[in-house]
Amino acid sequence: MGQYISSLRSHIRASDSRTRNAKALEHKPNSLADPPGSDCDSGKPKQGLAAILRPIITSFVSDIGCIDPSPEPSEALWVATRAYADQLGVNYDKGTHSWECFQMGITYSAVSLTSATRSDAALPVNADVLQVCFPQHSLEVQVYIGTYTWLGILLDDGTSKSPDDCSKFIERFAAGQKQPTPLLEGWAELMRLAFKYWDPVVANFIVTASLNFVNVNVLEGRHEFKKLKPTPGGKKWPWFMRDKDGVSDAYALFTFPKDRYQDMSNYLEMIPDMSSYLALTNDILS
Repeated sequence: MGQYISSLRSHIRASDSRTRNAKALEHKPNSLADPPGSDCDSGKPKQGLAAILRPIITSFVSDIGCIDPSPEPSEALWVATRAYADQLGVNYDKGTHSWECFQMGITYSAVSLTSATRSDAALPVNADVLQVCFPQHSLEVQVYIGTYTWLGILLDDGTSKSPDDCSKFIERFAAGQKQPTPLLEGWAELMRLAFKYWDPVVANFIVTASLNFVNVNVLEGRHEFKKLKPTPGGKKWPWFMRDKDGVSDAYALFTFPKDRYQDMSNYLEMIPDMSSYLALTNDILS
């Protein structure tokens, strides 16, 4: 009986496959370049990618009931993050690339910042409304995530400029050795600090994601990677890379600090979907 059912399933799959192939010959599939309703041979102007994605994303945000948060003062977050940044010793002078990345980190973890709450003249002039990502997290955790984002962007942009230092980062981290630059030492400190705010198992995942992030950035600079030519057998390779360089596992897990979520069984199943969503959405919107 088992063999018969298995054989029957094979015939059904083969029949379905033939039907799909026949339909495919009759119909030219659309792509992002040729959206539904367009005719690539008609001579009509093609829609831009933004025009195609905008209604999809707008509909998605509406369907999940996403509501922009109410403005709340966050000057304390700004001051605390700057104090921690000064402690790390990573330069973020105003007008530098690091300054822009620092502001992005604040933006990601901030609750909201309005002109009425700004008393520091150094606050970013374009931060009238900063969207919320982790509104219910403690100030310490928000500082951590903001700093992580800041340093992560710097690493993503700067690994190619100091490949030797970065390529030995994990080796030094495993040996408990000090890193050669404030940026790399700051990244190492954040990984050690993860255990203060997240369950040990969750923190382990954050650390491994952070190590993979450094390693994949190093890999992208290697000549072996640059000469790699895609083959039909490597369909999963792009996702392998995106999964690592997007450090999305860490950001998914940032949602659940141990002071608010003591029982990880309540959220573990969500992590793969959250991680995939973060990686893919970030790829589109960035």
